[in-house]
Amino acid sequence: MSYLYRCGVLFICFRVYQNLYSDKLTTPHFLFFYTPLSFAEPEKHRTYKVKNKTNSSPVNESLRQNDLRSQALDLLRFPLAVIIVLIHTFNTGGLTVQGQVYNTDQYPIFIAINRFIDGFLRGQSVPIYFFISGFVFFLGVEWSRKVYLKKLKNRVKTLLIPYIIWNTVSILWLLSHFLPCFSTLFPDIHAVKLDFSISAILQSYWNAAHGIFIYPPNIPPLDGTPQNAPLWFLRDLMVVVISSPLLYLCIKRLRHYWVIALGVLWFFNNYWSLSINFLAAFFFFSWGAYMSINRKDMLAEFGRFFKSSAFLYPTLALLYVAAAYYWPEATGTIKTLNVFVGLIFAYNLSAWLLRHKICTVSRFLASSSFFLYITHGIICNAAVKGVFYFLRPTSDLGIISVYTLATCLTITILLSSFYLLKRYTPGLLKVLTGRR
Repeated sequence: MSYLYRCGVLFICFRVYQNLYSDKLTTPHFLFFYTPLSFAEPEKHRTYKVKNKTNSSPVNESLRQNDLRSQALDLLRFPLAVIIVLIHTFNTGGLTVQGQVYNTDQYPIFIAINRFIDGFLRGQSVPIYFFISGFVFFLGVEWSRKVYLKKLKNRVKTLLIPYIIWNTVSILWLLSHFLPCFSTLFPDIHAVKLDFSISAILQSYWNAAHGIFIYPPNIPPLDGTPQNAPLWFLRDLMVVVISSPLLYLCIKRLRHYWVIALGVLWFFNNYWSLSINFLAAFFFFSWGAYMSINRKDMLAEFGRFFKSSAFLYPTLALLYVAAAYYWPEATGTIKTLNVFVGLIFAYNLSAWLLRHKICTVSRFLASSSFFLYITHGIICNAAVKGVFYFLRPTSDLGIISVYTLATCLTITILLSSFYLLKRYTPGLLKVLTGRR
């Protein structure tokens, strides 16, 4: 009897020890010895129960929502960069190849495709980038002078240094056209005059129309952009970042009225001929900053307009295409509305694709988006001319093939370059892309 008693006591002690070790008596005390006996590793039992318990907690649900918000922004980065490359490659401005001018006006199908690209894609990417920049800039910080100076120091690395590097590369690339070995490729280059004064050099980094390269009257200059034209976004973003303390003060005191006022100015800018520089940058950056400062949930705020934006965005795009043919004066208004609706639609679509597990974020493509954006302006025109020279198109299908292949070639070259730099010279890549 004493033997059975001792065995029972040992069994109970063992069960107490096992439950204490594995689950810290999360099972009610009076039921612990009825749980199935198992000699499996206690941590596994504990992990399963804790994981199951945590998944249903409000904290974990909040973490999942935050992760979805972040991934929805990440998912947008690469497609937006591709759209910018497509827009800057497909154009109806014509080509000059080895001194001969080729016009695209004689290809109606190509013109129609450009109209659709203009309606659905042109002007959409940069406002979204401004919005994301404003949202991220103020995310999770208590604003102070110390925070502002720290962010300025960080933006020197992530914005100013890449801006200077890639504008310099663009200037050197154009100067290389004057070399004798390229005389057959660029026979008209000597019609361009050079000005190496200090003011002209500095202007090349701000407004290339007054920069180093002085073009003849038949060649339109780059007006209002730096030498690497797509980098006007970085230039305007740096101006807005420097002004961020003023923006923060306006948003805190005027709240959403500040954003609405900027939005009205942005919408009527063309009608009132305000010619206010950086207006789009300040509006969309302030909109993102307002949502971040006031802890607005983008999934909830934009999600309310999912159906309406999904209807309005393609409708406005198609109206733009029709207006381009029959009512050109209305295209500006329609496009402005489409850009506004497009931001909401793009974020909602990104979140919907992730929520339904239709696609996931590719870390490689997301991380390559800035490199793609900052470098494509240097080679996309050369890619178009190169493909055009080899194909010599004489039909709509031929000219469409030229621009499509040139877009694919540009993206392929830049992604391959990014991969090689990331693999073999990651330190150099960090400098070139602002340590992203």
